[in-house]
Amino acid sequence: MSEPGGWTTPEGWGGPTQGPPYSPPPAPGQSPPPPYGQPAPPYAQSAYGAGQPPWGQRPAELKPGVVPLRPLGLGELLDGAVGIIRRYPRPALGLSAIVALVTTLLNVALLVTAFQPLLDLDTATLETGDIAALEEVLGGAAAGGLLTILLALLSGAVLTGGLTAVVGKAVLGEPMSFAEAWRQLRPVLLRLVGLALLVLLIVYGILLAGIVGGAGLIAIGGPVLAIVGVPLILAPLVVCPYLYIRFSLAPCALVLERTGILTSLRRSSALVKRDWWRVFGILLLTLIVGLFVSQVVQLPFAVLGAGSPGNLFDPDADVLGTRPLVLSAIGGGLASTVVAPFTAGVRALLYVDRRMRSEGLDVALTAAVAARR
Repeated sequence: MSEPGGWTTPEGWGGPTQGPPYSPPPAPGQSPPPPYGQPAPPYAQSAYGAGQPPWGQRPAELKPGVVPLRPLGLGELLDGAVGIIRRYPRPALGLSAIVALVTTLLNVALLVTAFQPLLDLDTATLETGDIAALEEVLGGAAAGGLLTILLALLSGAVLTGGLTAVVGKAVLGEPMSFAEAWRQLRPVLLRLVGLALLVLLIVYGILLAGIVGGAGLIAIGGPVLAIVGVPLILAPLVVCPYLYIRFSLAPCALVLERTGILTSLRRSSALVKRDWWRVFGILLLTLIVGLFVSQVVQLPFAVLGAGSPGNLFDPDADVLGTRPLVLSAIGGGLASTVVAPFTAGVRALLYVDRRMRSEGLDVALTAAVAARR
């Protein structure tokens, strides 16, 4: 690598790859003329099939790291993400554990301070109609919910950035320690946070504007305003997921190409544009797999919080107290430590795959590996 953490020339990580300039090849059967004063070289004949693999055999593909250096299929993306965790457990699981620990502590604090007062509301308070107390509790719970979503998005962006740095080495089969992964992540950490906040502002801003604007038009009344208001509410439900997928590879571009926030958004949008449905399907499948594994990991903590497995299905059991909520947060943190490296690894490998398909990155990486040998 020519500079730490960046996929730069000659390995081609710094942006769209372009072949070097070359002179037109000689006509068939001809060779370039010899220098002045020197005899022409003898005509060379090559044996039929020289340099080719035996008939019926495919040429051996180059795989210096966790994935072959060619466009990747779905199975190779999933296997590659698991392979990253196996080959690089310290940086992959270490970064994930740190992010999960910080997120879990903050979530526990939010559960105790913001959500517990809502759970402690008694029927007397509701029956007396203490509006001020009810508004205070609901306002705190709403703020806690927004902060929980914000924490999830920020932690996901930071972890994706850290795992992307690991993928940059894993694709080429190069070693990486936890300390080196942190050194590569630290300079872009604030930009990753800024990127996550900007995507959050764009996506949720459009969603909120559509819902508020459409609901306002419907509330004013009249069939014409209702006809305009309903599509205005429904449109963000399509636009927001579309934009989120278009921007989904931005953390990878920011880390590996060392770009700015806006440039990484443009790079992600350009890479996803021609294959949006495939990227959407792969990320959706990865999310489903991650949710399944996460539920399996969290199940023992849910049982401990409920007191017994039967209480999980008992409507009268106290499964929403402080103890169950804290155990649930701990189980969620442990599940995130296991699942987050997998989902982030798939996303980073998907970024590599999109560059291979649209920019010929596999050619540049193959040349870099060959030059290194």
